[in-house]
Amino acid sequence: MVNKGFNYFMPTKLVFGDGVIYGLDELVHGKSLLIISGPFLYNNGTAQKVAEATKIGSVAFFHEIEPNPSCQTVDQAVMIARENKVDVVIGLGGGSAMDVSKMVSCLIDNEGSIFDYYSTGNRTLLPRKTQLICIPTTSGTGSEVTNIGVYTNNETHIKMPFASEFFWPDIALIDPHLTYTLPPHITASTGMDAFCHAIEAYWSVNSNPISDALSIEVIKNIFENIEMAVKEPNNVEARSKMSYASVIAGISFSQTKTTGIHAVSFPLTVDFGASHGLACSITLPAFIRFAYAGRKAKMDYLFSVLGFDSMDAFANRVETLMVDINLPTRLSALNVKESDLDHIVEVSMKAPLIHFTPGTMNEEVLYSLLKSIL
Repeated sequence: MVNKGFNYFMPTKLVFGDGVIYGLDELVHGKSLLIISGPFLYNNGTAQKVAEATKIGSVAFFHEIEPNPSCQTVDQAVMIARENKVDVVIGLGGGSAMDVSKMVSCLIDNEGSIFDYYSTGNRTLLPRKTQLICIPTTSGTGSEVTNIGVYTNNETHIKMPFASEFFWPDIALIDPHLTYTLPPHITASTGMDAFCHAIEAYWSVNSNPISDALSIEVIKNIFENIEMAVKEPNNVEARSKMSYASVIAGISFSQTKTTGIHAVSFPLTVDFGASHGLACSITLPAFIRFAYAGRKAKMDYLFSVLGFDSMDAFANRVETLMVDINLPTRLSALNVKESDLDHIVEVSMKAPLIHFTPGTMNEEVLYSLLKSIL
């Protein structure tokens, strides 16, 4: 029963299916295109293939996207976009490329640097005129259907999310075929990132009946398909279902935001070099056990729907699944030591989304949680 009011807003056009990139020419509306990607997708020709599909004559490429993209990288891409008078931006790749594309598409139509708007900046973005299309090549981040970008300031070593109503992509184009060549370790880490998105949306203090329904669907789907996608990379059905799970998880957490798992992931990526998916999933079993007390009735319902008779059975299954797909479940695998925990806690507690976690989350509680998985 719905016992509280809620809002739901999803302005992005969603196009899903094998081969949908070849219909890009019917979706773009502009004369000058910038494709933002990492070096791999540029060097293997995927970025060029996407550009050709748009049938736009003037095309520029920015392919220097790094994991956990920096504010400095954003400004470099903006300079190229402005020089080429770009009016269509395509973010192609994982969350890093898509997050950069969001800010770049806005800064084309706004003056200054990302630093003028992000973190300690005091300027406000004006409406975006540039068309923004996001095309994921991994099954995990869900950035193609959210209004959030995450950027790292290389000078302060602080990684923080930035939300804007102008970050919603105009079009999210999900072509599962683009994920078929993902190596097993990326399939595993990005897939469990999607799992984290779904369960955090489910237990978030901001959850609503629509996000709950979407999250349950995602968790069930990932349980059934991720191991096959990792161990049988040519299994087209498993790959497609993981792409589906990823975008649905993105839609779910776009409404609720994430919680403590993602707050802790910030220092684990910046200071210990973990990929985003790994930095999230490594604390997942511990957060399941913690969040249960604050969402007991909801979590019991989730367990029953998925066929588990207790919280421990569910958490143990998640941990076993992670081991089976070669993901670590202990912070020591990232070279985290007990002497590092105070710093991780301090940085994590500065992220506002830590307080969307059910239950009382403070420095002592978080320290204890992290110490339990050293």
